[in-house]
Amino acid sequence: MLSTLGLSFAMMLLLIPIQYLMDKSVASEQVSQAAQQVEQGYLPALNAAIWNFDEERARLNLENLIQQPFAAYAAIQGDLSLAVGTPPKSPLAYRYDLVGQDNRRLGQLDVAFDQDAVSQYAWDRVRDAFWTLSLYTLILSGLMLWLVQYTVTRRLLRLSRFAQGLRLDNLEEAPTLYFKQSQDELDHLTKHLLDMRAQLVTDRNELKRFENELARRANEDQLTGLPNRFSFLETLYRHLDLKREFAVMFLDLDGFKRVNDGLGHSVGDELLKETAQRLKELVGDCALLARYGGDEFVLLVDQSCTDHNTHIADRLTRGFARPFHVAGNVLYLSVSVGIARYPQDAGNGEELIQRADVAMYQAKNLGRSRYLFFDQCLYENMLGKLELEEKLRHSLEHGEFSLVYQPIYQANGQRMVSAEALLRWPHATPDVFIPLAEETGLILPLGLWVLEQALAQAKAWRDQGHDIVVSVNVSHSQLHQQQFADKVRELIQASELPSSSLQLEITETALLEDWQGSIANIQLLRDMGVRIALDDFGTGYSSLSHLQQMPLDCLKIDKSFMARVHESERDKALVEALVSLARALSLKVVAEGVEVEEQVRIAKALGIHYLQGFYLARPKKAEELSFNPPSEPGPGASASAPDVRSGTQ
Repeated sequence: MLSTLGLSFAMMLLLIPIQYLMDKSVASEQVSQAAQQVEQGYLPALNAAIWNFDEERARLNLENLIQQPFAAYAAIQGDLSLAVGTPPKSPLAYRYDLVGQDNRRLGQLDVAFDQDAVSQYAWDRVRDAFWTLSLYTLILSGLMLWLVQYTVTRRLLRLSRFAQGLRLDNLEEAPTLYFKQSQDELDHLTKHLLDMRAQLVTDRNELKRFENELARRANEDQLTGLPNRFSFLETLYRHLDLKREFAVMFLDLDGFKRVNDGLGHSVGDELLKETAQRLKELVGDCALLARYGGDEFVLLVDQSCTDHNTHIADRLTRGFARPFHVAGNVLYLSVSVGIARYPQDAGNGEELIQRADVAMYQAKNLGRSRYLFFDQCLYENMLGKLELEEKLRHSLEHGEFSLVYQPIYQANGQRMVSAEALLRWPHATPDVFIPLAEETGLILPLGLWVLEQALAQAKAWRDQGHDIVVSVNVSHSQLHQQQFADKVRELIQASELPSSSLQLEITETALLEDWQGSIANIQLLRDMGVRIALDDFGTGYSSLSHLQQMPLDCLKIDKSFMARVHESERDKALVEALVSLARALSLKVVAEGVEVEEQVRIAKALGIHYLQGFYLARPKKAEELSFNPPSEPGPGASASAPDVRSGTQ
């Protein structure tokens, strides 16, 4: 019995390293799950906090983050710089990109797990298991010793009594009864052991099935059944270790958001399933297809495949010409593809995916439903755009913008009646920074600043005795704000000016993005007395039906129509038609881009009410503006004179 006990302890000692490795594997799995939880549970909150520069919220998220198993240190490097916890001596580090609402990279999140804590956790489990098993072994050994002694003693006594009562007439019967009883006890014990073994086999198979299901869920996208981002990255890094050429294709579905918002997420999910199935058919066996997230997919194409990158990309773009039939709807999508190659375009996985993503966005900007290889020049242009955006934000915070004003004169008498406020920035021209401001959303605070400054200047002019209407351009983003009219009303009230001192210039292209909402805002502005001008008239999607619905005060004929009005009878006839249309709608007309005297004469003859252009006055700072009628240009002054077209309105 003592030898059995010693053997038990020896086996436990042999099992210590195995138990340690198993417990360490469990702890490592907890670390992996925690790392996934960081990506799924904390990154969105951190992105939102950093996007809003909410440092306290970001710190709270980091403090909650390091409560994850074995997480010891977390730090943000980027628009916000925070660190929580203490870097471990033996870290297991993870790095995540932080991305804002406009997909701009806000920085990176570094999370370090303590490998020493993982090892200590495994040793603690082993120690606890060893002492627990030791105690159970001692108790079990004692019980077994008692049971053996009890069983053997009882059987010996029974055998002794049997021997004492043994007689010839019952020799065969007694042994039969005795061994039958003994055989029943063995059968009973055997049955229990077999039942236990069968139960253990069932439990082991169920556990194996559960482990396989967990592994599948960890590596498979639950909606489409494709490999997920984690599985794709594992494959990507394995390919990087092999040092063989391959390409990454980043795919984004064009028009999916419209379907998702219009028909609901359930239809959107079904459409994603159908899309994944079609992508698998188009890709075939030449590449690993995975869902990266949302409506984005990625391909890893081994260059040893007979199909080249261009062939696969061609199949993908052409394959989406067929419609999708989902929930009784016939839906059309297209796909934009960005391609980055290893090692030509990038040397690591993160850069490779990022540059494929950059190429995909460039493909979208070029018109969608196409593919584009990563190009360093395009990448540098994008970086330059990001740098310009950073300068734009800095300038907005530090007041580095300024306004100039270009007078608008009466055609008859040439009295200055209004001035158009034009935004200037020392780092770029308006045709560069205005679209960037609209794209990044900075046009909203910037537009309010322009309105506030222009109204303040109009008030200063009025105090000086000049009743000048200030004209301000309004972007489509401002016009689509529900509270835009209320904000304009507040600014007018703060300036103590009549509403008629402000004229807002809009373009028809901006109106068409949200026609009903825009018209509602314009009507509110018009009701409060603000003047409304349709800018760049004739260059957009002008139509009589639109003009009839728009509450306008005047039309501004684009300078492209005035450029050759004195040289081309056709252009003159076109301008005359536009003036007639405005007269029929009882609207005033402003001619933009007046640059020579002949244009002034023709504009007057056609009945145009107001004139604006370099011939009359260039945009100037408010303090340099003259309220006198423009002086007649000297001999030779014309559109061909030096510096006439050098400015940008």
